[in-house]
Amino acid sequence: MQRAVLLIACLLVLAGTANAQTVSDNKLWLSATGELDLSHATQLGLTAGLRSGSDSGLDQIRAEVELEHRLTHYLELGGAYYLMSRNGNARLDTRDELRHRLFGQGTLRIRPDRFELSYRLRLQYTTYEFDSNHFHVRNKFKGAFAATKRVAPYAALELIYVTSPNSEYRETRFYLGVDWRFRKRTELGIFYLRQVEHNVNTPEHNNVLGVGITYTFRHAKRPDDELSGTDPD
Repeated sequence: MQRAVLLIACLLVLAGTANAQTVSDNKLWLSATGELDLSHATQLGLTAGLRSGSDSGLDQIRAEVELEHRLTHYLELGGAYYLMSRNGNARLDTRDELRHRLFGQGTLRIRPDRFELSYRLRLQYTTYEFDSNHFHVRNKFKGAFAATKRVAPYAALELIYVTSPNSEYRETRFYLGVDWRFRKRTELGIFYLRQVEHNVNTPEHNNVLGVGITYTFRHAKRPDDELSGTDPD
């Protein structure tokens, strides 16, 4: 009996210590994107983003250029470059730094009736000023429903692994959102994201509200002209 009590006490102490190391915050991610359809199959996008937290203040300022090409009705390939200015956070023991990010990805989609099911595989390389550069593998599973031609709610799960400098599972993301094309060329995306880190000294457990607006300067109508959809990095 005494051993059981001692074991439970030890587990409670360890749980309390682990919980004390976790940093939680409520975040706001804002983005504005300009898209240009180069053809019916190829699209170029430029995005500016701002991320902040209620406790951490201004987190990041981002700029991105992305190119996507649809090979078939089911398969799309893409790649992007990011420039990120990150503010340090004393609670996470991080400093101000400038990061560069490159990624390539492939997305598989099927559309039974008014549903859209997709799987996205992203290979991502990020430079760090005060740490080793990181290579991530990101798997995202998404289900959306075309409630109307202009409104599509969705849910998604993303599993993120790091393969360099270490090989381990790093982050879980769960999304609930809706994309709404309120004008012919203008789309609004709103989502809630639960973000949970793993296998780091000070893991972040964040609740994120994301708002993104997209304007298409040149629109090439496709036979299956669906909403572009929000896909936050």
